[in-house]
Amino acid sequence: MNRSRPLTTLVHELLAGALQPGDLAVDATAGNGHDTLYLAQQVSPGGSVYAFDVQNRALDATAGKLYAAGLRDLVSLCRTGHQNMLHRIPAAWLGRVTAITFNLGYLPGSDKQVTTGAGSTLAALEQSLALLKPGGVLSVLAYRGHAGGSDEAEAVQDWLTAHHGQLECQLHESRGPVLFYCTRHDRDL
Repeated sequence: MNRSRPLTTLVHELLAGALQPGDLAVDATAGNGHDTLYLAQQVSPGGSVYAFDVQNRALDATAGKLYAAGLRDLVSLCRTGHQNMLHRIPAAWLGRVTAITFNLGYLPGSDKQVTTGAGSTLAALEQSLALLKPGGVLSVLAYRGHAGGSDEAEAVQDWLTAHHGQLECQLHESRGPVLFYCTRHDRDL
């Protein structure tokens, strides 16, 4: 664990080593668009990103960042929960996605009652396994400071432990959020 930088910065540093132009990526929780923009920058040119969020405000903020960076055409924005990824992402992406990011909790500066939850997150994680290519990475940043946040983080950790044969994970702790950064094995064990 490195306390000298925020976990959000660490996520981007780790993703930089995994992504390259032309790759496919998914932001399961678009939020204010920081991760979506970062993914688009990394896969450009020639790559593509799907981003999901249930709030129009989140998708509008994300679209604004993408337009400003000239990357809007690389990203499909979906107003739906991450548990619906496989209903929106083309079947051709199955087993071909290089990176999937989750930033769990609530939209900063928004209604703190609208949060991710363990049920939808676990369903989305299951779908992530179908999307990730061998060697692909799964990043889950779980905030524990809101109602249900600690339970969701614990459910994610339990799910990752149960899928240890498919994913090799690093844990990065902080006082607030916890980061699970996982690589899909080349083969299922």
